[in-house]
Amino acid sequence: MPRPSQPILSRELICRTALNLLDRTGRFTVPEVAQKLGVSVSSLYHHVAGRAEIVEGIRGLLAGRFAPIADDTPWPQAVAAWARSYRDAFAAHPAAIPPLVAQTITDPVTLRQYGALAGVLARSGFGPDSIVLAITMLDNLCLGAALDVGAPSVIWDDNPAIDSPMQTALGRATLGADRAERGFELGLALTLRGLAELLADQPAEVG
Repeated sequence: MPRPSQPILSRELICRTALNLLDRTGRFTVPEVAQKLGVSVSSLYHHVAGRAEIVEGIRGLLAGRFAPIADDTPWPQAVAAWARSYRDAFAAHPAAIPPLVAQTITDPVTLRQYGALAGVLARSGFGPDSIVLAITMLDNLCLGAALDVGAPSVIWDDNPAIDSPMQTALGRATLGADRAERGFELGLALTLRGLAELLADQPAEVG
């Protein structure tokens, strides 16, 4: 039996194609995805409801690369591993970040990832507000760090004509190509320290 001339259309294939377009061009439309796959737009709608669902599918592809969290993992190790894998997954596809942050998270894979992390925090004594705030803070840290990975090697111009503490620091700093990595690790360490203080301040349960 002859093999099909093109891959069988599926939701995953559609989302991976859209992600490839984002990587190459920084954008995608449903017609562009259909053209890339050599099918009609109506064929795509047999598998996805529209662009928003494709974006959520892309989110799921990236969230599937997050570090798994075992129930018995101490919360600092769980948070650190989750954050590093989150940053790495999005750093590989920075152009996907703008469309992802522009809509509510509905992808089940991603929601389960957040659920696993929230579960570790809850079992460790963090309250509901603290869990939501902690994960919000981690989102901000990881997404910003993911964009920083792909930033120019020189972020700030070292201009000796400008007299400021920043320019003095730039002239004296010895950081090399690992500036982004060391900045992320510093932010993560400070985040873990802040979460430990937040946990210590949690009100004791009554009963």
